[in-house]
Amino acid sequence: MMSGTVHVPIKNKLNDKELFRIKRMKEVIKTTNPHGHKDYLEIIYLTQGDGLHQIDHHRFAVRPSSLYLVMPGQIHNWELTEIPKGFVAMIQKDFLLGHPLYDLLFRTFPAAFPGAFHLDHIDKTVAGIFESIENESANQETNFQAIIQTYLLLLFNLLRRELKSDDDQIYPQLLTTFFSTLDQHYKTAHEVNWYAETLGVTTKTLNALCRRHLDKTAGAVITERLTSESKRLLLYSDHNLGEVAYELGFTDPSHFNKFFKRQTGVLPSIYRKGIS
Repeated sequence: MMSGTVHVPIKNKLNDKELFRIKRMKEVIKTTNPHGHKDYLEIIYLTQGDGLHQIDHHRFAVRPSSLYLVMPGQIHNWELTEIPKGFVAMIQKDFLLGHPLYDLLFRTFPAAFPGAFHLDHIDKTVAGIFESIENESANQETNFQAIIQTYLLLLFNLLRRELKSDDDQIYPQLLTTFFSTLDQHYKTAHEVNWYAETLGVTTKTLNALCRRHLDKTAGAVITERLTSESKRLLLYSDHNLGEVAYELGFTDPSHFNKFFKRQTGVLPSIYRKGIS
């Protein structure tokens, strides 16, 4: 999650008891300021539109038949140049508790899905799913929530097909525990042995698990988490470079500079200016 010192507004479009909502995208050309959402997943499917959609440090083209995933804790903004049409679904984590999608969406780092898909060849199918969800949400007949969950499972299975992924295995418990532990402690713990000891396994076991399921070492996963948060702080906070370094657990800003350049190829100051 973002630090409280990051001056980006957090919007909450859902009331306290609302676990799910679907609505039509506002049909206006607009540029929005960067903002986050309070602990819910937002799925946007556009049947029409043009411009740019930035999610964290990734910039995606807006065009018809585009789907975007804004995960809890992420920051996004729009630069629309044509009137958009489509759907926005907002899903609290608790809506999917006990559902196969819960771990896949909310307990996985790196994320199981990219932030954007272009789905021209299945546009009618995907639009039909959103229309069906909209109808179920509006009518609220018997078992409507379970039916919406089923439509969401269908949607994400189609997205997995787009990724050429036919692996139905959810990550093993040890790996999801590593992800959640990393999410809590990545600013203060950068070493694989600390996570291995905390999880009660050897570094060899943790590395082997990451290689088997992610095709990378545990150290690479930790580095990716740090790099991702570094970019977010550089883009969206008003911290100076020293404050960014200290917030991320680096004892010396020069160490942070070396780390960031090694991962991205540019110094943090250059990245912040947008030259990268």
